[in-house]
Amino acid sequence: MTNVHRDIAAGITVDDVWRCLGPGERSRAALAREVETATAEAVRLATPAAVSTSLGLVGARRGSARFDNDTVLEGRMLPHLLEGAEGAVFLIATAGQGIEARVAELFAAADTLEAFVLDAAGSATAMAVFSDVAARIAGELAAAGQRIGPCLKPGTDAWTIEGQRPIFGVLPAAEIGVRLLDSLLMYPQKTQSGIIPYGRDLRIVDDPDSSPCARCSAARCPMRREDYAGPLVESGSTLKRA
Repeated sequence: MTNVHRDIAAGITVDDVWRCLGPGERSRAALAREVETATAEAVRLATPAAVSTSLGLVGARRGSARFDNDTVLEGRMLPHLLEGAEGAVFLIATAGQGIEARVAELFAAADTLEAFVLDAAGSATAMAVFSDVAARIAGELAAAGQRIGPCLKPGTDAWTIEGQRPIFGVLPAAEIGVRLLDSLLMYPQKTQSGIIPYGRDLRIVDDPDSSPCARCSAARCPMRREDYAGPLVESGSTLKRA
């Protein structure tokens, strides 16, 4: 069953925006007003929505995983990350078009700094929307006795950006005003997609004390919990660091 989510918390803080802006301790005082303004404006302009559905895992082999409805995901790490999974929840969540429309207006008016900061606030909002829905889904699965894996997103070591295609093949993204572009980017831009593995015997779980971040090369991800330790490569039947 497909679920459309609209009662979503899109609240962000100035710290969330700073994480998207990147390191800039010396800029904090100079940009404090702009960041505070952008934080409030992003919350006001956001129209959060999400769509999700659960598919059972049929099987996984080297480099791919097959789900119900002949949905196939391809990625060299997916069989490892889905080991013991019973299925996964496919999810697309968006902050809506309002923030990036305002960013475009600011750029057109040559208000470059304000546009740049609001764009970062939009990214923080998209992550907050996705995280809110993902947390609800994880809570429901956990209440049903399932173990929850780390959310897997296209465009990482585990799963290339081509992973967008099967996600959009499964979910009616148009119901929340989202579409996939030929570039495999999403419109609106302030949108995130991914899958949440689950299973009573799932091996790799979403555990703050054992983060999957060491296997992900997204160096500027504001949700990173630990440093990247290099990709895992297969050697025979085992996995080791490159």
